[in-house]
Amino acid sequence: EKERNGECPPPKERSDEADEKAPEVVPSPYDTIPYVPPLTWDEAALRERTESLGFVEYATFDDVEPDWRRRVRASCFPPTEQETKEFQLHKSLRCLPQDMDSGGFYVALLKKVKPLGARATEKMNAMARESKGGVDVEVHLEKDHDDISEEERDKSNTDGEGKDKNESQIESSNAGPSKGSEDYNNKRSDIGKNEGESKIERAPRGKHIKKTDLSNENFVPISDDFWPAIVEHFGLTPAFPKQQYMSRARGESKVLYFISRSIKENLIDRGIQDRITVINSGLKGFERQNILRDCDMSYRVAQEGIQFLIPYMTKRIFNASIDDFHKCVRTGLIKFDGFSESFRKVLEPLEPGSFVVVLEGYEKDIVKKMFVVMWRCRGVAMNCLVAKVEMEAIIAKLRALGYVGKESQQ
Repeated sequence: EKERNGECPPPKERSDEADEKAPEVVPSPYDTIPYVPPLTWDEAALRERTESLGFVEYATFDDVEPDWRRRVRASCFPPTEQETKEFQLHKSLRCLPQDMDSGGFYVALLKKVKPLGARATEKMNAMARESKGGVDVEVHLEKDHDDISEEERDKSNTDGEGKDKNESQIESSNAGPSKGSEDYNNKRSDIGKNEGESKIERAPRGKHIKKTDLSNENFVPISDDFWPAIVEHFGLTPAFPKQQYMSRARGESKVLYFISRSIKENLIDRGIQDRITVINSGLKGFERQNILRDCDMSYRVAQEGIQFLIPYMTKRIFNASIDDFHKCVRTGLIKFDGFSESFRKVLEPLEPGSFVVVLEGYEKDIVKKMFVVMWRCRGVAMNCLVAKVEMEAIIAKLRALGYVGKESQQ
């Protein structure tokens, strides 16, 4: 009726003849199930693979179409030779600390070229002498400004470029109000009001600080009396590096962090925490269990630093086939009846608590990190104690190995 009234266009006539202009779609030989990894990883083979799958490669940002430049930005491409020299990228260090779903981290060394004041200069010089192997220097932060000698004041009034006190006064007079002006007198009166107060100005803290926030607490060693139960429960060998595990000072050992030997010996053991606040360091090795129902061990293994614990574990660690390993990487309650008979026989007599499942053939491959931390529940079930983001990463690794689960094939 709408067609008769002219409210809609007439339908197009269908033709049985194929459209000669439509390109013929050729399926890619690489689009297979299950996924087959490439034989070689050289640039030419990967380019051929991506082009056959329908992907478009852009060598530079100039090759990107204008409509796509909001998605494919210039920051997606490596820097040019000019940018590399300008930013001195050969001096930079990129760190990939762990297998997480995040980008890399850059380390920057900042050099202070001009002192802020007399007390700051004294503290900076003391830290410099100590770092160069000099005698121990005690820095009195609460030292009164009037007690500083005239020689130290002269040093503080001279910057790193050799400017004397008069030149500094000339620069400050150009930047601020002149002596005798109304603004200058107001500032002097404000300074007089603050005399007698604390000489150190601390950064303001928020009013709503959680008591569980331990980001400002120092890392401290763990007592030797703390380890026997954990060593016995997980069967840790004598080579287990207890000294590299530390906890927060006020955290009541809720989390035990694995600290690398270089960080511990070169920074923490040398008193770096006395000078700066360490927000975070290391990886979680163990976490305390708040509910000890049907479990005698109060600590469980943490997935974040499991790769550094695996070489020393002799108990509560089991190898699994690739099918059983894939079934472990999922959320929710996992029942034993979905596993192979051989793997069920290993799980059923296990007491409640945390344990580790390792993919067969990757027991000693710490870089691949084909390990998952599990929790043995009551009954015939268990849970995977791995974050969902890392679960997806593990499944992606299995696909790279050429494995696809049966549910994906269906």
